[in-house]
Amino acid sequence: MGRGGGLVLLGDALAAWSSCQAIREVAGWVPSGPGPRTELIVRPDSNHPVTQRLDPEWKVRDRLYTSEGPPLEASILLRTSWRYTEQVVGYERQFGEGRFVYLGLHNDGSPTFEKLVGRLVLVAAGRAAAPPVGVGLVGYGAIGREHAASITAISGLRLAGVCDISPQRREAAERDWSVRVHAHQDELLNDPDIGLVVVGTPPSAHADPVLAALDAGKHVVCEKPFGLHVEEVDRMIDAAASRGLLLTVFQSRRWDPDYLAMREVARSGRIGEPFYMESFIGGHGHPCDFWHSHEPISGGTIYDWGSHYFDWILQLFADRVQTVTADAHKRVWHDVTNADQVRVDLTFAGGAQAMFLQSEIAAARKPKWYLLGTTGAVVAEWRDEPVPADFPARVKVFRAAEEGAHEEVLSLPRRDEHGFYRNLADHLAWGEPLAVTPEEARRTVAVMEAATRSIAKGGAQLKVEI
Repeated sequence: MGRGGGLVLLGDALAAWSSCQAIREVAGWVPSGPGPRTELIVRPDSNHPVTQRLDPEWKVRDRLYTSEGPPLEASILLRTSWRYTEQVVGYERQFGEGRFVYLGLHNDGSPTFEKLVGRLVLVAAGRAAAPPVGVGLVGYGAIGREHAASITAISGLRLAGVCDISPQRREAAERDWSVRVHAHQDELLNDPDIGLVVVGTPPSAHADPVLAALDAGKHVVCEKPFGLHVEEVDRMIDAAASRGLLLTVFQSRRWDPDYLAMREVARSGRIGEPFYMESFIGGHGHPCDFWHSHEPISGGTIYDWGSHYFDWILQLFADRVQTVTADAHKRVWHDVTNADQVRVDLTFAGGAQAMFLQSEIAAARKPKWYLLGTTGAVVAEWRDEPVPADFPARVKVFRAAEEGAHEEVLSLPRRDEHGFYRNLADHLAWGEPLAVTPEEARRTVAVMEAATRSIAKGGAQLKVEI
């Protein structure tokens, strides 16, 4: 190892091998203990590339090996508190030409542990994290500001430029972030400091800037919906694949706490096999009067919240969609071109069914989600708030039993406000799996496009393979 190579020791391995003089020299440290199994609060060193973008702390049940301290030349990765002393849980150090890594935790099956081990193996092999990526925004409306806030909050990404046709919005971007601004897209795409472009234009105008950015050799994040038609989505996917570039879609609501709680229940088997779902969003009030409610630009009501709801539905039901049926009402809000209400029904290859309803003329709200499984159900109820969509729903699990259904109200995880960009930075730095693949986003567009065709055909049931 002194002549190169790497060694990673996990859990009890260092303690078990510490009688070996060679291991003692490589590790530079001999652990003592372990203590009794207990809950430990682990805190990463946020300055180390390996532990960047991990949670500030998390809890594990494990046995701690203690010491008076790691080798002086070691780089600390993780710490925990033990009886009013700070103890090192993980560190890495150079040994000759090689590198030694210690992580004194056992595999608890968590994504964090798996992520850590993957990075540590790369470090031991001599791989360094990729440098921060400069990010440029095409479009600086309300959603552009949200993108900018997340990008600047995440290590590994750096806001490097903003392009917008509006002088007022360019001034706002320069004032908000002290960043270079451009009036023309080509100026931003020709900037060598920018390696990734976020396209935040309206839905009908996604394809051209995405293709231009890919042609300029930039990775791309596209706002949802990915597009209005599968044909343009396929052109974007093919362009990224042919150039070996990253392409993903900003499906940010995959990190919503109520959705994560429902998904965990559905995937755990606690309600058996999910086979039927109803979903709803809306109320009775005037639609947004900006382009969001103008069908030629927005794509129509289906492409509004449907971009999130169908993404959620397709994550819950793995089978292919076989039929799509949709209908629409235009009864009250005649000053906008979007429909007042749309309903879409899907059937899947395994027989499961899912329904999506969005309504601006619903005086009474249905539950956000009503999910039936073979042995239980999940119901998510809207909170009594002026804008319910801004708050996570109350999620209840019902389990069938002979004496009646058992009801449980779930505690929701805290929302990771920057989860999408945290994953993106991890993917760029370490090659970790991308949370939202373009192929997944393509399925969502295919469903919405089929639903639009069904409405145009008077609510006809369309046979599809999505």
